[in-house]
Parts: sequence; C-alpha cells; structure tokens
Amino acid sequence: MNLTITELKGKSDLNKFVNLPWSIYRNDPHWVPPLKIAIKDLMAPKHPFYETSQCRTFLAMQDGKVLGRIMGIINHEHNKFHQEKCGFFGFFEATNNEKVANALLRKVQDWLLAEGMDIVRGPVNPSTNYECGLLVEGFDDDPQLMMTYNPPFYKKLNEDNGYAKSKDLLAYQIDLNFQMPEKIVKIAERVEKSENVTYRKINMKDWDNEIRLMMDIYNSAWEKNWGFIPMTEKEFLHTAKDLKTVIDPNLIQFCMVKGDPAAFIVALPDYNQVFKRIPNGRLLPTGIFKLLTGKKHINRMRVITMGVKEKYRNLGLASLLYKREKEDALAQGYKECEMSWILEDNFNMNRPLVVMGAKPYKRYRIFEKVLSKKS
Repeated sequence: MNLTITELKGKSDLNKFVNLPWSIYRNDPHWVPPLKIAIKDLMAPKHPFYETSQCRTFLAMQDGKVLGRIMGIINHEHNKFHQEKCGFFGFFEATNNEKVANALLRKVQDWLLAEGMDIVRGPVNPSTNYECGLLVEGFDDDPQLMMTYNPPFYKKLNEDNGYAKSKDLLAYQIDLNFQMPEKIVKIAERVEKSENVTYRKINMKDWDNEIRLMMDIYNSAWEKNWGFIPMTEKEFLHTAKDLKTVIDPNLIQFCMVKGDPAAFIVALPDYNQVFKRIPNGRLLPTGIFKLLTGKKHINRMRVITMGVKEKYRNLGLASLLYKREKEDALAQGYKECEMSWILEDNFNMNRPLVVMGAKPYKRYRIFEKVLSKKS
C-alpha cells in the first residue's frame, strides 16, 4: 500500500499518535518515556494554549502501521508579538525514512501556506513555552525533565527537506560542589545587605498568587528574547498546575526590590529519573507508586527559568539567586544541575555560567524554512 497522511480523528488516532514513540525508541537506552496522561492533556482541545492558536495534527500510515506524526501550528500570540506570519511544526516523530518525513513536513507546509504563513519553524511542542528544539549534540545522556530527545537521524531528515538552522539552544551541566566564583559571591553578599532587596522561597500555601507573581516577572524579563511568546494568565496557571506535583519549594526563589517583584529562579528535580522507571508511560497500576516514592532517588535538578526585570538588572540580583540556589540545592542533596535552555547568543546568561565552570553539553536546534508553493 502507498504511504498516506491522515488527519487525527477520534480517540483511536490520538492513541496511535501518543504511542508511536515507543516503537521508535524501543532500543534507545537514553530515551525517557513521557507520561501519556501529560501528552494527552497537552493535546486536548480544551488546553488554554489552543485558545490563541490553531493546529492540525497528522499521522503517516502504511499497511496499517504508524510510521510518523506531526502537528502544524499557527500561534497567533507569536505572530502578533513578533509581527510575523510564521507557522510552526511540532511533536515530530518518524522512522528513518525520508519519504515519511517529507510527506509529513509537506502536509504541514501546504496547510500553513494556504493559511497565509511566510515561514515555518520547529520543532516546538507546541511553542517555545513548552518543550522545543531538536537535539543535535549530546546524545550520550538521558534528557532532563521537560527537555526533548530524538534520534541523531532527525537532523538529516529536516535538512534533506530544506530546513536550515534558525537558532540553537544550549544546555549547561555543572557539578553542584563547584566553588562559586569570588566575584559572584561578593556581589551576592552586597545585595543581601541591601535594605531595599528582600528574597524568599515560594509559599506553597499561596500558590495561585505566587504563580501570578512569577508570571509578572517572566513576561517582563523575557519579552525581548528571541522566540518569546507571552502567556495568558489562564495558560500560565494551567502549566503551573501541572508542575506543582514535581516542585521542590526549596528550589524556587523570589527577589523583591522595595516590595516590587524583581527577579526569580525556578529549578525542578529531574523527575525523568523516575519517569524512566514507570512502565509504558502509564501511572496505573504501578506507575503512580513509582512516582510517589521515586523522589528519594533523584540527584539531578534542572533550572528551567530565571528572570530579572530589565530595570533591576544592574543591582546584582542574578548573583544573589545563583548563590542561594546552589546553597539550597546542596542542602537538599542534589549533586548535579542542568541549566537549560539558553539561547546561544544570550551573552548575559551564557557568560556567568561559563565563569561558574558550567559546560555546554547539549545543543538543541530550531529549524526554519521559507514557504513557497515549490517548497
């Protein structure tokens, strides 16, 4: 039979879409199976992301077998914020077959072109506020929580279809027993003595207000970054609700300047060390037990975001957050930290990590392609 590309319709197709990675990564020792319930939640039409975006999702089928999947995305918030006509592709998975990849990507491209888009970027699952980027360097280590993983041949499948680098994202790794540079310590200690600056950990009893505080800082601190997309309050709260079950309150810090929310840092325990032990990505019947009891085995953490409002960036708040985060992480028994992802050309974020001795050990790539009727 010929290869066919079909649009997702109904629960059966959704299950095929969600289950496909298990056949692709069956023999890959570094793949971490996602929780199926989490993927289905992210793809549910009622998810707040889809209130500001339109999507179409496809399967590649041959002889009744699923060989690939993809989602086409038009993120209206992105296009409004960046004044672009840009479409995206995400959730891309495929066998090592150029025809499959070509058919999936072309299906999305044709749809985006018909909708008036000029360019396509990806992968994003389903935006830069979630998992994004194709792993192109660093295949010898398990991915950390909320970071992508894929076979090395995905890079060639994209390039063979005319996709070129748009931007690289870096992941840094560091042993938490490192010696904090004297310059950072001195700045942090000076900031700690300031009467105008206060700092504290997250208050889990006031969760919704704390998340709104975080959103205020996030949307302000990141607004000039490449690829930034402001999140609505509904979407931010939904995402935070999903993360609440894996948060270690000791790893989230706020800084205030004269009572004004100024900066924050968020790190999460690397629950991928637990998810890897959950059979078939299912919480029931035994997966929930592994999830609840597995935290004691986690010794890695990932800093997923850090932000300082622009008007406060000359006060040394970042140094204070680095110092406090290291101290609290060690006190909780964490041994290793990943800081990701960071734009390759974000000098203000890359430089202090290098000074601290962190190594860029993984590289992720966002690809793009100009759309035309011939593409």
